[in-house]
Amino acid sequence: MTRYNQKNRTNIRARRTGAFRISVLALIAAALLTALLARLAHMQLRDGREYAFQAEKNSYKNIPMPAVRSPIVDRNGVTMAYDAPGYSLVTLKRNGLWESRRVTFEEASEIEEKGAGAGSYVQANPMRTYPHGAVAAHVTGYVGEISPEDLQRFRHKGYRAGDRVGKSGLERQYELKITGSKGRRKLRVDSKGRFLRDAETEDALGGEPFVCAIDMRLQKEAYEALIERGRPGAALVMKAHTGEVLVMATNPSFDANLSTGGFSPEVWSSLHKDPSHPMMNRAVSVAAPLGSVFKLVTAAAALNEHILTPSSTFTCRGAFRLGSHSFKCWKGGGHGTLNMIQAIAQSCNVYFFNTGRQAGVTNLHKYAKMLGLGSRTGIDVPGEAIGLIPDPVWKQMFRRVAWLEGETINMSIGQGYVQVSPVQALVLANVYATRGRLVAPRLYLDGKTKSARIDNLSPETIEIVRQGMRAAVDGGTAARFGQLSATSAGKTGTAQDPPRPMSHAWFVGFAPYENPELVYAVFVENAGGGSAEALPVALRVLKLAEQLGYLGEPPPAPEPGPAISGRGDD
Repeated sequence: MTRYNQKNRTNIRARRTGAFRISVLALIAAALLTALLARLAHMQLRDGREYAFQAEKNSYKNIPMPAVRSPIVDRNGVTMAYDAPGYSLVTLKRNGLWESRRVTFEEASEIEEKGAGAGSYVQANPMRTYPHGAVAAHVTGYVGEISPEDLQRFRHKGYRAGDRVGKSGLERQYELKITGSKGRRKLRVDSKGRFLRDAETEDALGGEPFVCAIDMRLQKEAYEALIERGRPGAALVMKAHTGEVLVMATNPSFDANLSTGGFSPEVWSSLHKDPSHPMMNRAVSVAAPLGSVFKLVTAAAALNEHILTPSSTFTCRGAFRLGSHSFKCWKGGGHGTLNMIQAIAQSCNVYFFNTGRQAGVTNLHKYAKMLGLGSRTGIDVPGEAIGLIPDPVWKQMFRRVAWLEGETINMSIGQGYVQVSPVQALVLANVYATRGRLVAPRLYLDGKTKSARIDNLSPETIEIVRQGMRAAVDGGTAARFGQLSATSAGKTGTAQDPPRPMSHAWFVGFAPYENPELVYAVFVENAGGGSAEALPVALRVLKLAEQLGYLGEPPPAPEPGPAISGRGDD
């Protein structure tokens, strides 16, 4: 009995121990299950919100809207460039990429009315428009799709692939001032990314009008006058004391509207293969021999260095001999005996051959640089040429031969290696208009005037050259310019440029003579004499400027009279 009870007690303890262990395991399992369920619930709540957020996010698509560029206007508010409304039909293709096709306003309206269909919508795309076409194309420039190089340059400003940027002219020079802020269009899309409807829109904003110094009335007159000459060329007119450029005309030109939406391959190829180079801004990017306009430098060098005086004379018999070589004057029979003022007025080559020889190449180079030649003027458009004012060091470095005295003779009348741009010739003339200041030309009307006095050029030297330029109009090679009611001063130039068969024509000057308001420079390529080809362009533009009041009170209407021809061909 006792043995039975012990065995029974042992069985009871074993059952109790097993039950306890099972209870513990059950509690542990329950705890683990509770923790697992809590974790799952937490994940469900947290990730559910995240998934819901992602699902909501994927149901929208943000589309940047192109920036609206500021209009470019002239000094009188005449529009030269603006963004016209443009439209594209954007469609999601099967490959997941968006395809864009330009549509007209009428097509866009019809699509919007009827519905573009799943995966398509109408996008507003501004179209840069140039109302004056080719007349001011080299002033405004044009816009195009951003290049990889420009993308690197402007990426920190928020530019992206496909954006529009200025490619030339003011559009490029003042890109960050002209471009506006981008807009944003938030689209509701389906699970396949197809457009359903607009959610919200932030409009692109343009800035204030960009006001340039150009007067489109004068610009148009200059462009037409250049076309009338029938040769490539450029004309510039500037306010003497501020540097405001009223005219920067180039012929040939191109219709800037051809760039709207991007040049077609055919148009681009045609423009770049054209031998007349219509996309080149000849006012700043062409450098050519300056011819007799350079005599304004030669005279200054000899006078300012006290090598000659205003009364120094030389006798011209039609040629100057240096050893066995003969350098001819443009007037075959010669000018006779002349002093400095008379020589400038008559543009006598022989006088300036003698003057340049006595001054020497070092002084010619020094004064050409002092007067603004062979350096960029700082005009605010891209592509300005530096030009070239040679000296013996340059020739030895680049030609590997010594300078010859005959090259000094050629340089004294702006021939040989001399290369000058029309805008540099403008600055040179303006030194005498302002009585000794270098003024940087500028197209931005609100820009700062950059002007510096040439300390080493004496007032006496300036006055003698001014008198010579006045005498050129008052009976000299620029006598035809006397048709202008206001008193004026000028200098003609005719520059040979082998192997070209005809000379380049130049004319520079300023008006009124006593208190100059405007300075001007005209360059006509391979056209002939400066008095015959370049002067008429300046005269036509300055007559209009006079009527518009730029030279003081507009003159009374002139009475019909006989035409006046310039004396000489230089």
